[in-house]
Amino acid sequence: MTITHPQALAEELTALGPTGRRRAAASAATMFAADVSAPSPALDPVPVVLDAESWAELSAGLVQRVRLLDALYADLYGPRTVLDTEVAPAAELLADLAYLRPAVGIPARGAHHLFAVSTTVSRTAEGAWVVHEDAVDVPRGAGLTLELRRVLSRSAPSLYRSTEMRRLHPFFDTLRTSVHQRTRADGRAGRPVVLLDDAEEPLSAFDHSWLANLLGAPTVSVGDLRAGAGAVTLRLSGLASAPGEPVDAVLRLVPSPLLDPLDLGPTPLGGVTGLVEAARCGDVEILNPLGTGLLENPALRAALPDLCRQMLHEDLQLRPAPADVAPALWPSLDLSGGEELTGRPVTLSLLVMGTEDGFEVLPGGIARTADEGPEALKDVWVAVPDTSAVPDEEPTGRPAVEPASRRASVSAYPTMTRSVGSDLFWFGRYLERVDSTARLLRTVLDTSNDLDAEHSRSARTARTVLLRAVTEVTTTYPGFLDLDLRDGEAVRLEIESLLGDVGRPGSLAQSAAALAHTTRTLRDLISDDVWPVITRMRLQVRGGSVDPRPLEQWLTDIVDGCLTLSGAVADAMPRDLGWDLTEIGRKIERTMSLLALLRAALGHRRGRAAEERIANAVALITESGASYRRSFHAAVQPELLVELLLSDTTLPRSLAFQLDRLGQALDRLPETAPSPELRAPMSALRTRLAAWEPHELLRPLPGAPAGEDAPTALPAEIDAATESLRSFATALEDRFFRASESTSRWGVDDV
Repeated sequence: MTITHPQALAEELTALGPTGRRRAAASAATMFAADVSAPSPALDPVPVVLDAESWAELSAGLVQRVRLLDALYADLYGPRTVLDTEVAPAAELLADLAYLRPAVGIPARGAHHLFAVSTTVSRTAEGAWVVHEDAVDVPRGAGLTLELRRVLSRSAPSLYRSTEMRRLHPFFDTLRTSVHQRTRADGRAGRPVVLLDDAEEPLSAFDHSWLANLLGAPTVSVGDLRAGAGAVTLRLSGLASAPGEPVDAVLRLVPSPLLDPLDLGPTPLGGVTGLVEAARCGDVEILNPLGTGLLENPALRAALPDLCRQMLHEDLQLRPAPADVAPALWPSLDLSGGEELTGRPVTLSLLVMGTEDGFEVLPGGIARTADEGPEALKDVWVAVPDTSAVPDEEPTGRPAVEPASRRASVSAYPTMTRSVGSDLFWFGRYLERVDSTARLLRTVLDTSNDLDAEHSRSARTARTVLLRAVTEVTTTYPGFLDLDLRDGEAVRLEIESLLGDVGRPGSLAQSAAALAHTTRTLRDLISDDVWPVITRMRLQVRGGSVDPRPLEQWLTDIVDGCLTLSGAVADAMPRDLGWDLTEIGRKIERTMSLLALLRAALGHRRGRAAEERIANAVALITESGASYRRSFHAAVQPELLVELLLSDTTLPRSLAFQLDRLGQALDRLPETAPSPELRAPMSALRTRLAAWEPHELLRPLPGAPAGEDAPTALPAEIDAATESLRSFATALEDRFFRASESTSRWGVDDV
């Protein structure tokens, strides 16, 4: 069978030409990787287009299939009458570990049990639609479908504009309203949450987080939920004594057996103890309900035609795919190097979701090539009939604007979970860590290049101090402390390890990877504009491949990326608790980095010439050179530079500036009463820094040997100040974040 595109689409494909089609494929892959912040699969810009008649046939079959699966779930976890018939594979079902007996009898709030089902189908050469599999326990595809559509509409805009097709956003608008209406409780707006697995691979995490974003529901992990007395509540970031916000529905995208260790057995995730009992009491609805993995049983799938006639009194429209029948060929771009369109067999992943009126199929999906060639993803377009016009207004019977009473019940979710608060805090810390590490390495490399050209003792001393400062600030021990710094090859290898070894705690590569991971967990809170920036930064990190550019240029690009990311976050992030936690994370990290730099670079006295070089490098790293020149009109001296970095409240990288912003953010944190565990460390830190006098701090200690490398009081004072800051950060995490995230899983824990 030959599948033909609408005439306009065929003309646009021809007009693009081989080069245009290949350029569109490359552009789509780049944009997809930028948005997902993960390696991109191959993307084929040539879509699979279904005409209105084919779509009507396919969508009717999908809706019937989900109606059947919903009826089967209601029976298998209810009266179980189907097991007494000769049609159902009773032995296989009863032996299936996905059959969760504790879930039997849990009620459903709506007219149906299932919320979403993703089905993989293909079309045979004879034109019949057949089913390969159903994903019921953890449905997938909503987020990726929308992302694929967005990417391809931007990479081939003329192709997109020339085709009249059904759009995706109206479907999600309807779905969002349906979810909130289904979860309403006691006349108030429903409180749904989307439960995710923190350990998901990036593509699935992106897909599921996008769905949460589209539904307007917060994403949570199992540690954010607490079950008790038949109810489920959110563990909030804020007051330790807060009872938590009640949850009316948990849209789970985690396999059923991993959810409740009390009723379903131990799980790697820990689960939510008492979740099954809460669902049984009816105070919370779990969507899809627990145990839906049973509906994926292969024996049950084979018996669906007979079960459909028995339960729905209808013939099953979508039959199982025969093992020996290949999918039909669809026009595709030859991604192996050819320039012309070719035919490739594809399968289509389509999503059926429950609404107020029953089940509806998302008018689009994800097509995957199904031959021996490299797999490619394709968008699925559903064409509008030639005789139809896209309506400009709501259908008769549904008002264009919802009544005020209904709009008021669908409110924004006002709360923040502890894990989200922790992720925002660590997002700020990792962003600052990447920025400060890149600035440090760039300046040390620049300065070392200059000092290498000299042969004086002061130049060698300054170079040694700065290289060792890199190790001490990044805590990548033993690093330069254990190297012969006269060995240029050893120094080069250590620098490359700091830049590209993602498995080395404290390295720039590890910090950048941790930043990208933390950002992915905040998909529903972070602006879309940050993803291209994150991807470019990730691609800058050397993962074993040789970058022909100088290291200094590469590090400058990293610094530029951090500035861009900071601007994107500042312009898009609401000034709420999340903003304050992000700011606190950044200010803590910047303060710790600055204290460590001052300790390593200026903690001992050296000759005047060496100290001038070292102090100049510190001024460059801290962006304080211009302020120093305007304030003192003199060569950079350690005492004057420390005075500037201690007291100038207008300098964004000074200690005074950080403490001022930390205090403002601390005052805005929710408290029912002053928190001594938060206030005391900050008060001690302020008092200590206020008593610092640069000339006294940098004076050699009594009894210290005369000459170079004489110790001063600065290291001990900085150690005490750092300990106060760590105490503050620990108290902050204990109060606002869940205990399991008091220690960062992704990098060096400075707290």
